Amino acid sequence: MAVLVDNEEGLALPIEAAEISQIVEAALSACGVTRPTDVSVGIVTDERMRELNRTWRGIDAPTDVLSFECDSPFDDTLPAGEPVELGDVILAPAQIERQAPAFGGTPADEFRLMLVHGTLHLLGFDHIDEGGAQEMEALELEILRGLAHARGDDADAVRIGPTTRHIDD
Repeated sequence: MAVLVDNEEGLALPIEAAEISQIVEAALSACGVTRPTDVSVGIVTDERMRELNRTWRGIDAPTDVLSFECDSPFDDTLPAGEPVELGDVILAPAQIERQAPAFGGTPADEFRLMLVHGTLHLLGFDHIDEGGAQEMEALELEILRGLAHARGDDADAVRIGPTTRHIDD
């Protein structure tokens, strides 16, 4: 699996680029992705995120994460052995940092959650209805707790949500 992190603006991040790759790989693994997969992670300013959100969702405000999916790693019609271009996860670290206290976590915690959340969107998960939101949140929590354990942190201390519902969109 290849994860390309694009931070052209050189924005400050709450976690290292190597951890970004580990998080994406953990989410893909948790979902049973075994074939070679390429994922792009873009780091953008609030202004750029606002433009993207306005263009693609019709919402004229910055947001924390957007996902743009391409191909599915589960599509049997794609040539075997060739990497699947899964898509792009776009993150706005300033927005993520601002909202972290409201969710009771640190900017690093919230960044990790939004990266897992965006990656799950690339794999077809959504939170349009309550059942989908609960499924997505349970998987996010499982992945984040596994990552915390791997870092040597207390996995039981990881808390999320309900963060995947877009009530005001």
